[in-house]
Amino acid sequence: MKQAWAALCAAGLIFGLVGAASAETVKVGVIATFSGPFARWGEQFQQAIKVYQKQHGTTVDGNTIEVIYRDDGGPDPARAKQLAEELILREKVQFLGGFVFTPNALAVADIVTEAKMPTVIFNAATAVVTRKSPYFVRTSQTIPQVTVPIAQWAARNGIKRVVTAVSDYAPGFDAEAYFVKTFQAAGGEVLESIRIPLATTDFSPFYERVLQEKPDALFIFGPGGPPTVGMINTWASRLKPAGIRLLCTAETQEIDLPKIGPAALGVVSSFHYTETVDNPLNKALWADLTAMFGKNTVPDLASAGAYDGMELIYRAVAKFGPRATGDQAIGLWRGMAFDSPRGPIEIDEKTRDIIENVYLRKVEEREGKLVNINFQTIPMVRDPWKDEHPE
Repeated sequence: MKQAWAALCAAGLIFGLVGAASAETVKVGVIATFSGPFARWGEQFQQAIKVYQKQHGTTVDGNTIEVIYRDDGGPDPARAKQLAEELILREKVQFLGGFVFTPNALAVADIVTEAKMPTVIFNAATAVVTRKSPYFVRTSQTIPQVTVPIAQWAARNGIKRVVTAVSDYAPGFDAEAYFVKTFQAAGGEVLESIRIPLATTDFSPFYERVLQEKPDALFIFGPGGPPTVGMINTWASRLKPAGIRLLCTAETQEIDLPKIGPAALGVVSSFHYTETVDNPLNKALWADLTAMFGKNTVPDLASAGAYDGMELIYRAVAKFGPRATGDQAIGLWRGMAFDSPRGPIEIDEKTRDIIENVYLRKVEEREGKLVNINFQTIPMVRDPWKDEHPE
């Protein structure tokens, strides 16, 4: 009897060990900016990931999803490359995510390709990014995707003469090129195209040139954070009194509107995520963000990109288990469609870029605070750059 009991216990122990061994830890490396003037990006990525894991759990079929964060400090390709190597070779991550800035994403493309590492770009919005590695997928937007609609709207709504002012790096070039091309094709005139260094803190000299041109409107593109707030505040003090309207994409994020103040009222923009979009997932994102991080926490494009990036990773683990390969993950993600806090989205089967709604919206005051209010939805927009530059 004792021998039989011992055998049963041993069998139970072995079964338990086998069960424990079958559950693994899936490591997700997130490279983002957690320090310096753009630190808000990393904070918002991290908050959105924590919300996603609160809503969906920290395990998939018993496998723990562990997120490992690394700080690139801002636009720093060498640092991003170093961090990617560390995460892949030392930490043995199964997925990479994050990447605020295009130069950082481009810097890791060769490493990602060599390692066959499935990598979800949460932001880095220059159109060409996903072409640089077959293991890149993007859950944000491309700059042409969100710029074309505002240029079309301007031309249809009495704006005939425009100056563009964009940050002097790759996404700014995309914004400038697609605004100018679209606006001119619709009959508009672009008087001047100004490029502003990323380190600029005083925008007055640039805006003085705009004032001399006397356009109907100024189109801007900024890198987010304090520089973008400075661009809008300078417009409000120097150009708005002269009757020069402001057009943009993400620059009127709700998180920045209190710093801009009532001068932002009436600014028209086009973007893929509006904080006030009315759907259950966005309401749940708001509710959990504010409950976990304070009532003044506001979701924005960084939140949406990270939240939906985690959805892709969780689905890959659910489908293929804790040792999903890069080819398996990418194969699953191609053509995948699901609902997001921003609205319906789909990963383009050919380009691995995102297809999504773009919203035209205006800054208004509602219930005592400034918000973006959608007034037109352009459904399921593809990246126009890739359509114009097929592989």
